[in-house]
Amino acid sequence: MRTLQLRVETPEICINGHIFALLLTDLELYSRAQALLERLTQLDKQPRTAEELLAATGDVAALLEAALGAGAMGIIGGGNPVNLPLAIQWLGALAQEAAQHYTDIALNDEDD
Repeated sequence: MRTLQLRVETPEICINGHIFALLLTDLELYSRAQALLERLTQLDKQPRTAEELLAATGDVAALLEAALGAGAMGIIGGGNPVNLPLAIQWLGALAQEAAQHYTDIALNDEDD
């Protein structure tokens, strides 16, 4: 019988002292975050209802938890409530880190 052993990575990230398994690839996280952040910039262009702002907060929370796992926002925030501006800041920082990591890995692969 022929067999093949392939390397498997289990990417993790440490945020505020908590280790999270990354459930999305760097490229997927960055792409989805950019699309959501672009959509959220439209919130600044005209007055929005409370329902729209709550939905936006839910969208940001859903992406953060898709990337880091259920309950990630509560863990990162130490159990404190997280408002929309803070959640957007977190998502932007996570997307920026993903883009940098993706670039670093690609550059290292070219050197091999």
